[in-house]
Amino acid sequence: MLPIEDQKYNKIVYKVEKNEEGMTLKSLLKKQWEVSSRLMSRLKKDKRVTINSKWAPYHQILQKNDLLVLNMEEESCDFTPINIPLNIIYEDFDVLVINKPPGMLTHPTAATREGTLANAVMNYMNNRGECYKIRFVNRLDMDTSGAMILAKNSFAHQQLAAQLQSKMVKKYLAFVLGRVDKSYQKVEAPIYRPETIPENEPPRRVVDSRGKMAVSHLEKVEVYSKASLIRIKIDTGRTHQIRVHAHHIGHPIIGDEFYEPDQPNRIKRQALHAERIIFDHPRTKEEIECNAELPDDLIELKRLLEKEI
Repeated sequence: MLPIEDQKYNKIVYKVEKNEEGMTLKSLLKKQWEVSSRLMSRLKKDKRVTINSKWAPYHQILQKNDLLVLNMEEESCDFTPINIPLNIIYEDFDVLVINKPPGMLTHPTAATREGTLANAVMNYMNNRGECYKIRFVNRLDMDTSGAMILAKNSFAHQQLAAQLQSKMVKKYLAFVLGRVDKSYQKVEAPIYRPETIPENEPPRRVVDSRGKMAVSHLEKVEVYSKASLIRIKIDTGRTHQIRVHAHHIGHPIIGDEFYEPDQPNRIKRQALHAERIIFDHPRTKEEIECNAELPDDLIELKRLLEKEI
């Protein structure tokens, strides 16, 4: 049983139940949370697992009502805190889900040290008196907006990263060129990063049999005179997957000049938004659904497309 009021981002508290009596501590950690061997080794090395306030070896036999505590390792982050407002969709002791605005990098780079999402999160956690390593579970391009998950500790990150590869539901909205005919289509096409790249150009992915298989499910939402709005669910997470697959089926994303440079100037970035993300909470196992509202530039684009003849 998880006493919710005792949970913290750096501490897991669990009361052993009757049906778990007689199990070893190691068996419970594997059964209850599928704690990885790597994390278990770190917790053991630093003696961060206690039962009834005493350090406990993994072979210890559990009794009903034993109070198990996992103290997460002390972590720090050295990003510069910048006072940038965050659009927070969901937050608790393990998870922070943010609606990332377009045009914002996730992490600082050599060229851009400030103004990133990590800088904003650093400022947010400092104001709350918290200190954790900034671990984003999913990835979004700088110009893609929408839901991003941050894990507040190594345990949550391990759990969510495993879900990302299998059961996590990720849905996107994209405004694309042309009128989409099919109400639904499944795109199974391998994505390849060419070995030869023109000098001073970023790598452009292509559909090619030498690449890794990628699967996208496309659903028609609205059709305009010269464009469409589609919803995309991805089973895999290849770099630029949605952008490449949309181009592959003849409906490149509006504003994506990297993959379709010859198009009207309707918006200053690719019209792609991470609309929804559904995952099992790493600690409680409850299903969490997070929905990110469309940003202003995509709302304005929608109005523009509805007026076009």
